[in-house]
Order: sequence, then structure tokens, then C-alpha cells
Amino acid sequence: MIRIITLAMALMLSLLAPVSQALESDELGEHAHEVVRRVTTQVMERIDNNRHLYESDKARFYWELEDVLGPMVDFRRLTRKIMGKHYFKATKQQRIRFARAFKRSLLSSYATGLIEFTDYEVRMLPPRDDFEHTSSNTLVDLEVITPSGKVFPITQSMYYDLSSYSWKAQNVVVNGINVGQLFNEQFAQLVNDNDGNIGAAIEQWIENLQEQGRELRQRAVIQGT
Repeated sequence: MIRIITLAMALMLSLLAPVSQALESDELGEHAHEVVRRVTTQVMERIDNNRHLYESDKARFYWELEDVLGPMVDFRRLTRKIMGKHYFKATKQQRIRFARAFKRSLLSSYATGLIEFTDYEVRMLPPRDDFEHTSSNTLVDLEVITPSGKVFPITQSMYYDLSSYSWKAQNVVVNGINVGQLFNEQFAQLVNDNDGNIGAAIEQWIENLQEQGRELRQRAVIQGT
């Protein structure tokens, strides 16, 4: 499940794509759906084209990904969602440290995850016609099919960012697990475990991210042997 969540988080991307304010609900759904489809295809192609760098030059491999994906993810919004009420209690420096660590972890997990997920299939589902799609919340559904044939449903909640004229993912639900809520609860628990010390909770969060990254990289090495 951790591997699927990693892949789902990796798909939380955006793409510059102007949206007319006159679009109807079903048209918004189709527009967001097409954006996710194009981005997923483009990023997978970028991974395949640079796969040879993963072993020979990891720094360049990650740089290639960050160059493409860095501007596409709203890390400030994700940071607010994960930190929840503690975001407003944290100092500016603490927020920046948290966001940077989360960005590095997400991009690293993305790279490692896609190397590992070579045999996984990502299937786009048609836009829902029973949901009121808006520019502040549009749903895009996908399925991840494992090599064994097991299917994991993924739903991305998208919003249209008028400042960058792009769709961005604001949350993802994997096989019924609300990832944004899960991360929020995990961080809140860390704050509680550290007696309300937000700085200590952030350091523990970063340590946990680094450990998860090491586990993913180790699995990727085992997969390749």
C-alpha cells in the first residue's frame, strides 16, 4: 500500500492550461482529466528517457525531475493541509523547512517509485457525470494495476490556480484512504508526542520521510537485482 500511495502522490501534478470561466461542470471535468492524462504521459516519457541516469548520475536524474515537476506542485498549499492548525502557530522558518523537506521527499520518492513501478499500469477513467465539477474542486479518477492484477482506485481532487493558470492537485484518495487527512493526522500526532513542540515535530516528520525514502531506494535496488 505504501508503494501505491507513493505513486499516487507522484501523480499530484499540474500543467499550464488556460480554462475559460464559461466552462460547464462536465467540461471542467473533461479539461482536468485531459490535463492529468497529458502530464502523466509526459512525465513517464521523461522518466524513461533518463532512466539510464538513475544508477550513473542520481543527482542529475533528480535535477531533471525537479526541473519539470518542481513548479508543478503547490507545496505551500500541501504544507498548510498537512500541518493543519499548527501551520499558523509555526514560524515562517519552520514552514519553509517543512515545505522544502516535503518537496525533496516527494520528488525523491517520485523518482524512486517510478523506477520501481515499471510493471505497474496507470489507467485513466472517464470523468464522472454524477459530480458537480467546479474550478475549486474537480475529481479525476485513475486505477493502478499491479503486475499481479490487483487494482487500486485513485481519486485526485483538483483545483484551478488562477495565479498560474494551471490545474493543481490538492488531495488524493487511494483505495479509500484519504492521503491528505492521513498525513495531517500523522503530523498532529507528532506534535502531540512532542508536547506541542512544533519544531521538534517537524524534525521528526523529516526523519520519518528520510527513513521512508531509504526504504523505497532499498526496494528499488532489490527489484533491480
